[in-house]
Amino acid sequence: MDAHLIDSSIYGDLWSTEFSRSLFAERARLSRWLDVIAALARAQASVGIIPGASAAAISDLRAEDIDIRRVAEGTRETSHSTLGLIRELQRLLPETAREHVYVGATVQDVTDTAAALEMAQVGQYIWTDLRAIEASLIQLTITHRATPMVGRTHGQPGAPITFGFKTASWLDEIGRSLERMGEVKNRCLMAQLGGAVGSLAFFGEQALPLRKAFATEINLSEPRISWLTARDRLAEFGGTLTLATAALARMANEVFTLQRAEIGEVIEASSATTVGSITMPHKLNPERSEQVVTLARLVRSNSSSLSETMVQEHERDARGWKAEWVTLPTICHYATATTALSRQLVDGLSVSSEAMLANIHAAGSVHSEQLLRRLSTRLGKHAAQAALHEAYRVARSAEQPLAEALSHVATPDELQELTSVETGSCVEMADAIVTAAEARRSNESASWR
Repeated sequence: MDAHLIDSSIYGDLWSTEFSRSLFAERARLSRWLDVIAALARAQASVGIIPGASAAAISDLRAEDIDIRRVAEGTRETSHSTLGLIRELQRLLPETAREHVYVGATVQDVTDTAAALEMAQVGQYIWTDLRAIEASLIQLTITHRATPMVGRTHGQPGAPITFGFKTASWLDEIGRSLERMGEVKNRCLMAQLGGAVGSLAFFGEQALPLRKAFATEINLSEPRISWLTARDRLAEFGGTLTLATAALARMANEVFTLQRAEIGEVIEASSATTVGSITMPHKLNPERSEQVVTLARLVRSNSSSLSETMVQEHERDARGWKAEWVTLPTICHYATATTALSRQLVDGLSVSSEAMLANIHAAGSVHSEQLLRRLSTRLGKHAAQAALHEAYRVARSAEQPLAEALSHVATPDELQELTSVETGSCVEMADAIVTAAEARRSNESASWR
């Protein structure tokens, strides 16, 4: 029976992805730990710590051969995180290799290195999705660079902008998320081999050559110093995912709001079988956009736990380090679901330019800012603002029609000039963002690493 929504057969796709569930499944985790243990054995053989035959035997171990029941029983019996696994590996190994598995290493060497491997795979997944979202936003921005719509502040209609200006803002923020992803990999994808207290004293003069060989074997960077209680790498990775998913949530939240029936400017895709409500048949609920906002909230809340693990004591502190075993996978489940749903949201977005134009005129304030600019030349900015504020107040209170109220402030010539919807520099800024994104993408690899 599934114990968490992440693993739910019914709801799992809303809270995780097939990729993340596969990555963090128990046998997949064991396989990753075996990869680390085998890489360590090969590195140890290369510097003469264990025989090459033993390293080969350890490298031949497979997760599917492990009896998880035995491992679990050994873990409970010893109260040690990996001793049950070590005993099971020894059972599977030939007698000549049994004393050569896991030599001089600690639980944290294995799990920290495995966590770096997990971040590498999750980073690639997020990177691929963000680039796909960016590509879709580029096209959306080009298409709607000059499509006028209401710009809103404090939740109320303000002055006109273009929809391409809005999507360009999303595009620009996604671009910064990609830049952060590009930077964080160099700090986070780091092997761990510290031994008992980080000094590597167990390995004597072979310690640093071994660490270098181990990092090469496992295809991660070699740290300059053991990082047993320096947990900023995981916290930074979680923080990077937090910023990326929050950017997607800002976009999704806007879509959620703009597709309200009384606004109707965009709508997310749905199929003929989509049911919004079983009691109100007319409804079409914004399932993807609201789920993206929900998931991003969960990423942010869990990411704070990773930051908490940064404060540790001395040379090893399981109180913080083991919390990462739960928190990092959880963040990765929610983050991959966020980016996957965001791809669907952007790709299936329908835009109603007619509704956008109608809402501009319905707001009644489409020319407010431009009228203020014109009157400021004659009256002074602050005097003009006060006069117009009063005119709009009178019109809102229905004491006078808007045109009549404005006629007491502006001249006929000043009012006659207001014949078009002015969107300032929105088009130019949208074009600049597209140009910058395309330039960066031309020099950027589809592979995160």
